[in-house]
Amino acid sequence: MKQPIIGILAEVDEVCNNKVQNSYICAIERSEGLPVLLPYVAREETVEQFVSFCNGIFFTGGADIEPRRYGEKIKSTCGSIKPYRDELEFKVLKKAIAQKKPILAICRGIQLVNVALGGTLYQDISTEIQTELLHRQTEPKNMPSHEVNVMENTPLHELVGGAGRITANSFHHQAIKNLGEGLAVMATADDGMVEAVYLQNGQYLRAYQWHPERLCDIDEDNRRIFADFIEACR
Repeated sequence: MKQPIIGILAEVDEVCNNKVQNSYICAIERSEGLPVLLPYVAREETVEQFVSFCNGIFFTGGADIEPRRYGEKIKSTCGSIKPYRDELEFKVLKKAIAQKKPILAICRGIQLVNVALGGTLYQDISTEIQTELLHRQTEPKNMPSHEVNVMENTPLHELVGGAGRITANSFHHQAIKNLGEGLAVMATADDGMVEAVYLQNGQYLRAYQWHPERLCDIDEDNRRIFADFIEACR
């Protein structure tokens, strides 16, 4: 069976050099997808052709979303921002939705999706929310640090066989505040933090705050997240 082509959005540094973590590539390849890197590009035509070329789009982790995108001034607690990466990824997401391409978004990706659909973010969890849950774990990144609560009657609930809780890792300092239009929650942390969302209109868009690509080797539920995405891209 032909492997579906998965466009992976790259991290971009201050001079627009591009890189992508190998764990993302491995998770896609292990699930029988063909990973292809989308570097920073400026031309609208290039973005349009890339989205058309790919069978699915994968938004990865990285720098914070620029707060002006959700109507806030940047706080001192906000991390590094990459406005040019934001500009590219907002374009890619808009075109992917318009072309009804399956979309998977992780960490920064869930925040990007939420803001693009009109939602807002906590710029820094530790200074804006009272919680005893550590969202930046001390454990290695490829180890789980807490569980998330899976909402009933959601795609994730069906995917994990009706399990009410699954394991997750956690290394983020921002999170969803107000939910974007058309999104629904699939999972939350014990402190109520949104951990996963999906688009309710029937298009395949799944977004996760944790990093399932880091847990694929040890956890079947997290493996299913990628297998399900690749199947949707066929």
